[in-house]
Amino acid sequence: MKKFIIESRGVKVRLYSPTIKRLIELLRQYKKTYKNWYSVMIDIFRSKDRVKCAFKYGEVIELTRLEAILLSGLDVKKLTDDEVTFSFLGKNLILRGWKDGFPGDAFNDYRKADVREKKVLDIGAAIGDSPIYFSLMGAKSVVAVEPDPKKVKYMKVNLELNDIRNVIVVDKALSTVDNEREVRLNTLLEKFGPFDIAKIDCEGCERRVISDIKGIPEIIIEWDFEYRSLAEKLREEGYEVKVEKHARDLGMIYARFKR
Repeated sequence: MKKFIIESRGVKVRLYSPTIKRLIELLRQYKKTYKNWYSVMIDIFRSKDRVKCAFKYGEVIELTRLEAILLSGLDVKKLTDDEVTFSFLGKNLILRGWKDGFPGDAFNDYRKADVREKKVLDIGAAIGDSPIYFSLMGAKSVVAVEPDPKKVKYMKVNLELNDIRNVIVVDKALSTVDNEREVRLNTLLEKFGPFDIAKIDCEGCERRVISDIKGIPEIIIEWDFEYRSLAEKLREEGYEVKVEKHARDLGMIYARFKR
């Protein structure tokens, strides 16, 4: 499969030729955001540095490939270099620092998770886009774990801008030790748990903590490169596991504990 790696402002995104199922989902997302969705997608996969984007709200803006990807799936109403306003569930939301997050993914990739009246552990919470999504979808509470100071700063601002009051921010990296910059999963469980569902998107940290993850009824993991060892470990711990491939080396794991 063809692969690209693009980077902007410290955010790296790997682009793969998508599976047919994922391509259908991407078509839905790009159609939602861009009037010229077809040319936007073609320019991205042709590796053009700049992409002309005609937004549904009327404005035409030239973006980088990564920026066009980050916004796909959002009903954008206003866009500046540092702030995006978009409509979700009839409400206008604001995300500051959108180039340092993954807003399009956050508001589209977790639709299969039913978080209503549930306590959510969000590992890899970035600028607060996924915690805000879970909150608006009815989560009882969200513990948002994010180690990047810049992203944490944006997350706190975005929670305030959107009047989200049920999110607790933990500005540490998930690890196997506890210190000023790191926190163990067991510590999060003891201090804030029990949790009903965990979303994990932390660039490989899931492999270091997978042994401690048992006890959370439902788990969503975004995987890169290799998923078999994660899936097998979850099965050994008593989970029913479904693997969804977005591409050859990218996808999601949905795991539910057998009762």
